[in-house]
Amino acid sequence: MNAREQRLAILLISVILIGGGWLVFKRMSQWKSSIAAREIVLVSKKAEATALLSQKDFWKTRSEWLAAKQPVYPAKRADADNAIDELIRNTARDNGITIVTPQAEEPERLDIADSTSASMLISAKGPLEKMLRWLHGLQQPDAFITIKGLALAPDPEDPAQVEVTNLRIQKWYRNAAP
Repeated sequence: MNAREQRLAILLISVILIGGGWLVFKRMSQWKSSIAAREIVLVSKKAEATALLSQKDFWKTRSEWLAAKQPVYPAKRADADNAIDELIRNTARDNGITIVTPQAEEPERLDIADSTSASMLISAKGPLEKMLRWLHGLQQPDAFITIKGLALAPDPEDPAQVEVTNLRIQKWYRNAAP
């Protein structure tokens, strides 16, 4: 092999070694980045788990309170619908609110909390202060009532009153044990 061929061979081997080294370096940096990303995920999961374990007694107490206080969903859907309808009508009457169009809706099931709701879609009219007091009073913790959504607007016939439409009120029940 002459000198030119030797230089060419050395150059070719150098290019192959440098290119291979660059590829290995690139792969190693990608591997390092993926390990760093996984480490961040694991550290955050560990911090979350530690925080949840530190609150274990708090959530256990709440779970026991729910088991003791939350009513069981009735055997018949009509009983649950009648109970929420009666509650809405009575509390509205006591607060000077007029219920316009009550309509029962399909129960919503929440598997994560093992709960089922009785739902009503209503429209109501009344003075703003009384309406807000009524809506606030409905949602007391031991009543297990939530308001899923509503639209509040001035009553076009009487500006001194407000009209609440698309008011979805849900009363949550614990599912009966199988």
